[in-house]
Amino acid sequence: MIIPVYNTEAYLRELLDSLVEQDLRSRKFEVIAVNDGSTDASGAILDEYVNRYPNFRVVHQKNSGWAGKPRNVALDLAQGQYVFFADSDDVLAPSALRQMLQFASKHKIDVVFPKVAGLGGRAVNRSLYAKTNPSITPLQAIKTLTPQKLISRELIESNGLRFPEEPVRLEDGMFMVACYLRAKRLGVVADRDLYSLRARPDGSNLSRQRLDPYGYTASISRIAEIIRAEAKDAELAQSMTLALWSNKGLNIYAHPRFNRYSEKVQNKWVDAHSNFLNEFIPNEAARNLSDILYRKTEFIRNQDRQGVLCSTAVEEQLAQRVSIESAHYANGELKISGTLLSSSIDSVSVFAKYRGDGQPVLAEVAMCARNGMFDGTLSGIPEGAVIIDIFLKPATEAIEGSPRRAQSGESPAFSTNGKLTPYSTKHGNLSLQPI
Repeated sequence: MIIPVYNTEAYLRELLDSLVEQDLRSRKFEVIAVNDGSTDASGAILDEYVNRYPNFRVVHQKNSGWAGKPRNVALDLAQGQYVFFADSDDVLAPSALRQMLQFASKHKIDVVFPKVAGLGGRAVNRSLYAKTNPSITPLQAIKTLTPQKLISRELIESNGLRFPEEPVRLEDGMFMVACYLRAKRLGVVADRDLYSLRARPDGSNLSRQRLDPYGYTASISRIAEIIRAEAKDAELAQSMTLALWSNKGLNIYAHPRFNRYSEKVQNKWVDAHSNFLNEFIPNEAARNLSDILYRKTEFIRNQDRQGVLCSTAVEEQLAQRVSIESAHYANGELKISGTLLSSSIDSVSVFAKYRGDGQPVLAEVAMCARNGMFDGTLSGIPEGAVIIDIFLKPATEAIEGSPRRAQSGESPAFSTNGKLTPYSTKHGNLSLQPI
């Protein structure tokens, strides 16, 4: 267990107590905390736990200004078969280390992805953690670049992997992508939440600090270079780079984020990202994005800031809530009716997929929208023992939005006359489950 620590006295005990409470025997794991020149009580707290627990160790060093060096210092000291990188304001579930270690040993996995949750309003992309999977691809893995994973130390040492130590954004992403592409096997353990990422109320997380357009884009470019050098083939490299652009580039242009920037800053982002696109993502690759994101990408490539702003305004309309108010399943058909918050939406494409990443579309239909309402029938849905999730893509003037899960209304009317029944998931999404 490797923990870089800097001025987190308000949260540090909660993390350390969660390690003490692990149901894995203490002699089975070591905790190496590196106090990176904290000016609060963090160092004293670490010393307290080291004096109480023999498997805890602390290194005190001058402040390096970033998490990379403390992690590398701890890596040089680590002796276990696996390492896990935790942040000093986060929390582990009591069974986390045991479950990850057992999962890694059983399936011979080099990088284990524990199911994560958010603390303090921290947003977490949970799509990767829908189910336990002992064999995911690097393309699936790139959905998360955070280092909170169980990683084979042999993988790290045999490839000479270390974190960049200078103050550079996404340094953990550079390290993790190299791990993903050099690992023999990657897996997700998702039976329950095992790790909780925290958003601090004061916004002091490094990830929440103001971004420099050129510096941040240079970091994305460095990750893209690692992908290009390490991916097994050009197709995988291009797919991973496009996913990287979607997650770390296009998110800058989401409404209202991009609109809050001054014109000067907007121009810097467009200029920096235009160079990135011309280097790493050709036009034909960008066409694999959703319609609205492809249009936005090409405006950025051409440094057309006004075009970007217009596409962002359209995207805002396409992102407005779409609610499924009724759904009836019978004989392979799902009859749906719903409501729209935006009056500019003129059609909604609805489609079904088996639950899980990379599943093909089972059935799809475009439904016309009028007066804030739409309805239609999705045909050709197979009955079986697998949950089927329903997705939708709103459109306006032939511009489609990005696909997303179909959300249930506040009091939806669901019924069935078959072996599948509509239901609302715990996140309020529409799915079909076997009876």
